[in-house]
Amino acid sequence: MAKNPFGDITAKKKATKKFIENAKVDGERESNVQNRRGASYKDPKTGERIKLGGKILQIPLNEQELKILTESAQEEGLPLATFMRKIAIRYANSK
Repeated sequence: MAKNPFGDITAKKKATKKFIENAKVDGERESNVQNRRGASYKDPKTGERIKLGGKILQIPLNEQELKILTESAQEEGLPLATFMRKIAIRYANSK
């Protein structure tokens, strides 16, 4: 029988946690927690939930809109949310 398939979970969990903590925000390593995306952030040291300046949007889409956006995101090689953020910012900057 093969080794335990779950033997490296702890190592992967630590690597994932390190990756998340060292993640870049819009291409830059940001020291200011307030600039992170999302509505809140849980400080790993204190456990305190910090309210962020970002916002999570829920956008209702019909089936056809979702299909078009999903296909376009896949062509760009991006997750749907990242693709929508990218095209929205590009549009806003073009004005």
